[in-house]
Amino acid sequence: MTPLIQTNWQLFAKEELGNFNHMESWILEDTSLIGRLTEKHGSIRLELISEKICLHCDQQISSQEISGNLRKIFLKANSNIVYAESFFSEGVINQFKKFGALGNEALGKYLFSHKNIDKVETYVALYQLKNKEYIARKCIYSLNEELFSVIEVFLFDE
Repeated sequence: MTPLIQTNWQLFAKEELGNFNHMESWILEDTSLIGRLTEKHGSIRLELISEKICLHCDQQISSQEISGNLRKIFLKANSNIVYAESFFSEGVINQFKKFGALGNEALGKYLFSHKNIDKVETYVALYQLKNKEYIARKCIYSLNEELFSVIEVFLFDE
């Protein structure tokens, strides 16, 4: 079972966090998430839920459905600690083939080492899993002006 979005995505603003102000440092994190999670939880493993080329609509990227790679994963320690989705359009994949099939590889391995990838915007929303709410961030990145998104739902409170 994966978390379900409960609110619309809002451009990040501290005042929008409400009861989740304590998670601000996770939302603003600008390095490898796995690195920070390893410091907090010990060994982290990636569980691939699905990865497929499909039509997908992401309002922060395009108002229309576009074709690309949609990947869903859990990052786990003793339990699921982050649910993540990434979407790479065909335009992004054509520039960096690896984004067409990451499999069990960590996205951060490429995200923070590719010189032409820039973070454009950060959004926040609430997700729900098993009747509990969690904060999520959606980062929009650009690879030579082609946009892609990375959503991370933090399944913990710090």
